[in-house]
Amino acid sequence: MDDEQLRKLAIAAQDNPPDSKARRIILTQLVEGIIKSGRIAYPKAPGMSPGRYRDYRAEALQNLFVFVCQNIDRYDRNRGSVMSWVNVLLERRFFREVARVKTDPIEDNVPKSNTDDLMSVTDPEEIAQESVPLLSDCVRRCLEEDLDGQFSQKSIRRYPHATFQNIALRRLDGYQWQEISEELGVKVSTLGDFYQRCLKTFGEQIKACVQNLEY
Repeated sequence: MDDEQLRKLAIAAQDNPPDSKARRIILTQLVEGIIKSGRIAYPKAPGMSPGRYRDYRAEALQNLFVFVCQNIDRYDRNRGSVMSWVNVLLERRFFREVARVKTDPIEDNVPKSNTDDLMSVTDPEEIAQESVPLLSDCVRRCLEEDLDGQFSQKSIRRYPHATFQNIALRRLDGYQWQEISEELGVKVSTLGDFYQRCLKTFGEQIKACVQNLEY
């Protein structure tokens, strides 16, 4: 099913009263169309085992489709395609929510804060309506380009190879803290503290970089 067909279904659902039989039928067709489109952009998580990834993906998709059916009126027909909307929500919100809830217990050893998330630089509802690359691709580009060289220069004391750039890219790829710890030879708690300090330092810089990218 192409973008125009999906858009028409979304509009048709919006044009029917909430809880009506007609809306439910159309929403069922919309969800089936999204699945059959073959264009669901599943988030990458190379540090995750295949079995765990399949479970996370299935639960995230289920949560996404419930959201779509309950909140179809939040889709802005004038701003972007249905697939852009659902793909950004899948990556930016639902997959990450499942991963956060089900994360390895070792993660509990790392202090949490509202900055302990690279993807928090942008609200999903602000970008889900735009025909843009996935947010993680934009954040990755900012980290890899590192125009001022700050991300690659900021490292843990006595561990020059443990840079913010390296750690952030691995987190973006879905690696668990224990995996990064074993790779870099740095304690999980030390990694977590360093990472959070860097996010506080570079958070606005990353946000500005993402916002300034030409989509």
